Amino acid sequence: MKNKFSRPAHYSHISLLFLLILSSCLAQNGLEKAFLNPPESAGAHTWWHWVDGNVSKAGITKDLESFKKVGLSGFQLFDVGLRLPHGGTVFNSKEYHDKVTFAIAEAERLGLEMGINSASGWSSTGGPWITPENSMKMLVWSEHEVSSKTSSPIKLKRPELNEKQQSHDFYKDVAIIAFPKPKNATFRVSDWEAKSLTDLKAKADQFIPSLENAPKDAIINLDDILNLTDKMGTDGTLNWTPPSKDWVVLRIGYTTTGAQTRPASKGGIGLELDKLSKEAVTMHWEALLDKITEDAKGSKAYTTILIDSYEVGHQNWTANFEDTFKEKRGYDLIPRLLCATGRVLESTEYSERVLWDFRKTVADEMYENYFKFFKEKCHKNGLKLATEPYGSGSFDAAQVGKLVDIPMTEFWHKDKAKGQRNIWKWTSHMTSSAAHLSGRSVVGAEAFTRMKGDWTVHPYNLKVIGDKAFTEGINRYYFHTSAHQPWSDNIKPGMTMSRFGSNMHRNNTWFYQSKPWLDYIARCQYIMQTGTNQADALVMYGDERGFNNFLGRVERLDFDFLEGYKFDVAGIDSLDDLSVDENGEIRVSYEGKLLDTKYKMLSLKRDLLMRIESIKKLGKLAEDGAIVIAQKPIRTPGIETNPNATKEFNTLVKKYWDSGLIHLPSTYKKSLSAVTPDCKLPIGMEYVHHKINDGDFYFVSNQSYDSKKGTCIFRVTGKQPELWDPETGEISKNLNWKQLKDGTTEVELSLTSAQSIFVVFQKETKKTNGSYTYPTYKTIQNINRGWHVTFDKNFGTNETIPFKKLKPWNEHTNEAIKYYSGTATYKTSFEFKTSTNKKSILLDLGQVAVIAEIKLNGKDLGTLWKPPFQVDIKDVLKKGTNTLEIKVTNLWPNRLIGDAQYPKFKESNKTLPSWIEKGTGIPESSKRKTYAAHNHFKADDDLLTSGLIGPVTIMKSTD
Repeated sequence: MKNKFSRPAHYSHISLLFLLILSSCLAQNGLEKAFLNPPESAGAHTWWHWVDGNVSKAGITKDLESFKKVGLSGFQLFDVGLRLPHGGTVFNSKEYHDKVTFAIAEAERLGLEMGINSASGWSSTGGPWITPENSMKMLVWSEHEVSSKTSSPIKLKRPELNEKQQSHDFYKDVAIIAFPKPKNATFRVSDWEAKSLTDLKAKADQFIPSLENAPKDAIINLDDILNLTDKMGTDGTLNWTPPSKDWVVLRIGYTTTGAQTRPASKGGIGLELDKLSKEAVTMHWEALLDKITEDAKGSKAYTTILIDSYEVGHQNWTANFEDTFKEKRGYDLIPRLLCATGRVLESTEYSERVLWDFRKTVADEMYENYFKFFKEKCHKNGLKLATEPYGSGSFDAAQVGKLVDIPMTEFWHKDKAKGQRNIWKWTSHMTSSAAHLSGRSVVGAEAFTRMKGDWTVHPYNLKVIGDKAFTEGINRYYFHTSAHQPWSDNIKPGMTMSRFGSNMHRNNTWFYQSKPWLDYIARCQYIMQTGTNQADALVMYGDERGFNNFLGRVERLDFDFLEGYKFDVAGIDSLDDLSVDENGEIRVSYEGKLLDTKYKMLSLKRDLLMRIESIKKLGKLAEDGAIVIAQKPIRTPGIETNPNATKEFNTLVKKYWDSGLIHLPSTYKKSLSAVTPDCKLPIGMEYVHHKINDGDFYFVSNQSYDSKKGTCIFRVTGKQPELWDPETGEISKNLNWKQLKDGTTEVELSLTSAQSIFVVFQKETKKTNGSYTYPTYKTIQNINRGWHVTFDKNFGTNETIPFKKLKPWNEHTNEAIKYYSGTATYKTSFEFKTSTNKKSILLDLGQVAVIAEIKLNGKDLGTLWKPPFQVDIKDVLKKGTNTLEIKVTNLWPNRLIGDAQYPKFKESNKTLPSWIEKGTGIPESSKRKTYAAHNHFKADDDLLTSGLIGPVTIMKSTD
């Protein structure tokens, strides 16, 4: 019998469909609300440098309150030493920890997230508590030519140490080996210093194996090498009589590399810890980081420890490394240490194999004992590990990037003429890809780093490079930098990070006007931290080099950039996490969890050599239907202890390459171009694509300071395109678009100077096109006369100055205005004689240098920080008399140039002016109005265009 309350089956289906639609609508609505008002987690962070012990609690409070006021969500605390006079707060002292405790409590009060660098300086991890025995270590050796005629006993000299190493007086022997002196005694394997990591600044592009055969008379046979370690006494006396012929005896040992924390301040200067030793890491935590955890007292604000970009060089040894090597590689390293001196053992190929195993073991140990163990220590203390996983270290960058909780990169603001260093492209791709391959939502970046922090940057001229970073996968800025301001408020610009950085701090002229820019950033970051990044190809670095780090300005990029497509970059370790779905797409798992990340093809680089296990995994992907592209490998990279390895290698190569199952590199572009481009844009625009639920969010950036208009094609169909404006939070369907027959959608975009927009497809539609007529405006009134301008008397004049017509401050005859820096208020009144009706009316300020805040008839109309400097005044403008107030803020250089006309303050490299120490501020007797910790300007430098230049007009829509 049917229950009287039962419903027809189709009713249940309708209900389910309704719930699904309702859920989708609610999700979309939630996204829209969060886009307008992003959560705290979406906000930008900053680096906060305490410089040479100049720290005050009053300054801490004011700094952190300023961060909160403008919309920063967090900071990473750095202690640095930059040769400024020391302020008295010694790193890791009781006073230092008292101030760290205070800073954490203030961050908690204000709702800011706090991280801290792993040591003083920005690279890398260590301090005065690290003993030579626990420091970074390297092989050294002395060479002795002996023969049967050499008098016995033989005295072996201790290897020479450089000046830096000698100061630590640390050395331990590893082995004494001897071999017959070859006829050709000078020949060495190419780049042997790099391949053995003896060159502490070696780059991965120096690890490429040599394919040339060594001269026969330079080759040393393995069977001829003698291990004489037990024949040397503690005084270096070798109790051994050489047989016939000439012999070479190597006394091989290790010492510290001498690498120190840099640039560290007083109390933080010391040796770098041994990156291959958990004991050394533990020593560092006990000496410093455990104390920081105690300072935090369980505060939720303290969340992260950072290891900055790695700049302290390689190491190639640690205590008992020979035992670790034998356990990992299955053979004895000691007689083969001959390869570390560049000599040829058995053959060039054999020597290269040994050196590959050597580098790979060092990299594996650094991963396990430094980065992974550091992360474990962080997690044990409820903290995350953030890392810029690249540099001169003996580790694989992609592997470490995937390990850490917050992978980070960096990008720099540079003069256009100088261009962008390759490193930032490489590291941005690598770190963002690491997040995509591990399911992490945040990709951090040390943002807008500058070698010349001369106060000339501001939000508008930073925007293009910042948006470029977004298109490369970055989704959280960490501004470089906000120097802590420890001094009196009337000392400005005040403290700087010496000559470096973009000066994102409260003493910069425009800092408090930067909130609209930070709101823009937060909206962008919110979308980019949500959902899944989309890329068509995965580019993987293979086994060839042992590991891939990055150091240097000119290392060649070997990426294949194809217009309309995005790709991710992986290390060979990611092979373990790849599978193929029923559609032939490559899927990614991490720690056993299947991610939403997927690719249409896999292409290998740096794959001339390949391990057997790598070939098997690649072959399995190809057999399962994936497109796999790799060059045909010539051999395995390391020493094979399996006697059947060569036969197995050849069989696998024949199975996968000779059959065509794995494709050759020449097919890469053809294979990718067979896929419909994800996004085709006019020249000068860049994009990045995120998928959130069923919606597609394309961030499209005008990468120029000119307006751009053009047709964009997106690989989406059946959905209504919308424009989500991150500058305002507004969402609009006012655009021209149409669906194309190939399953794409064409959208017409008109972008202003440096503008970026989200083109969003998330709502299904039966429409196939849409049209919109952009409004046009005509000038109906000029407002260029009758202005009265007031300046900050501390940096200009206390008089209200009439401007009969608008002109730049730097062209004024009054030096108080000519050299003025700060905010000045323009006021005027004007008559408006016509009715506003319902048409749009714009106030156009013309040229502004550099930021303007507008009030009309007492109504705040917001802050304009980039062209076009326009605001709609329809709802505020009235018929009759109107009062207009515009606050304009310029940059610091003009005032600093003006002050350079006068004598410098009396100070030395060791002391600050007495009035700084007393907290009284700049003496009234001085004609200088500013003080900066580093001065970039001279009296005859060119002044910057400043102020409201105009023309100021009222414009009315003609539609």
